[in-house]
Amino acid sequence: MKYLIHLLVAIVLSTTLSCGQDTPLADYKPNSPQEEALKTILMNFQVGVNTKDSKKISDLLDENASIMIGRDRKIVSKAEYIKILPQRLAENPPVTLGKPKMSVSDNKAEVKIYMSRESSRVLVTFHMQLDNNTWYIKSWEY
Repeated sequence: MKYLIHLLVAIVLSTTLSCGQDTPLADYKPNSPQEEALKTILMNFQVGVNTKDSKKISDLLDENASIMIGRDRKIVSKAEYIKILPQRLAENPPVTLGKPKMSVSDNKAEVKIYMSRESSRVLVTFHMQLDNNTWYIKSWEY
């Protein structure tokens, strides 16, 4: 039992340390052209949220995206999300994205990144899809 607790603590710490909580996304140095493109998508997402630009965010989403929203973690389609996005942006404070941990395989990528909003911080996993040489957000979860 003691071993299991130590293992769990180690896993939590390694996940926390591998995604830079306090290092801003802007300071992240990508290791490949794919990571550079993914960083750009995430920076555009952050700017879209902070400037309350629904179109900017919509343009980053895959047409078949599945978006997690709210504390109840409801999954909605891109079309449903776009309908409620202006109100959600108006009601929520700006976000800051931290240093990501990226995993790229062929035309798919998984990006784990801390999203901070006022005094709260949550680890978000973005699932990305490469389509016609452009990366799109396919889904996210937290």
